[in-house]
Amino acid sequence: MFFGHTHVDEFQIGYTNYSRQSAATAFSTSYIAPALTPTSGNPSFRVYSVDPVTWAVLDFTVYSANMSAPSYATTGPVWEKYYSVKQAYGSLLNPPYTNPNAELTPTFWHNVTELFETNDNVFQQYYARKSRGFNVATCDSTCKAVEICALRAAEAQYDCAVTKPGINFGKREESAVNTIHAAAHHDDCAGVYTPKIVKKIRSRLTYEVA
Repeated sequence: MFFGHTHVDEFQIGYTNYSRQSAATAFSTSYIAPALTPTSGNPSFRVYSVDPVTWAVLDFTVYSANMSAPSYATTGPVWEKYYSVKQAYGSLLNPPYTNPNAELTPTFWHNVTELFETNDNVFQQYYARKSRGFNVATCDSTCKAVEICALRAAEAQYDCAVTKPGINFGKREESAVNTIHAAAHHDDCAGVYTPKIVKKIRSRLTYEVA
């Protein structure tokens, strides 16, 4: 499944049994692409490599433009290869997963999350890639645990988020210590029109009651 909207570079895994999340129960993959909109990191896009017969995703490569480059504001973005999945993670798995014709299965992605758990350096590289290396926040052990939990939560009720009562019209916090999604999901579109909609509903209800 393919998504955008969070504006950051990430993925999620669905399981047949969320109480036993493992490579064996990994069932689906949600590919959540970064954005050209430069509000959550350097503008970027993904190019997927797909098997022409099975339609399986074999790899994807992210291309990004550096907003800090002096020429960015004058001559425009220069698109450069940022990373590919198999180059970044495939050789680090046990056994290595580097065959260019091998599908990026849900099992593969679960194994990547296990790699994140055991290799903090690789996890921090992933965390930096979410914003394409732009304005990278610190992600400590608590942040890391919730981040990995969210990667394993294609069904949102399993994402380890701590919800609070009430309505928040603002953007979600990006702080790594924030317990609501712990920066796992950043939504630059949230709350833009919600106040106007609620105001209209409230005024209509007031009119009808009167």
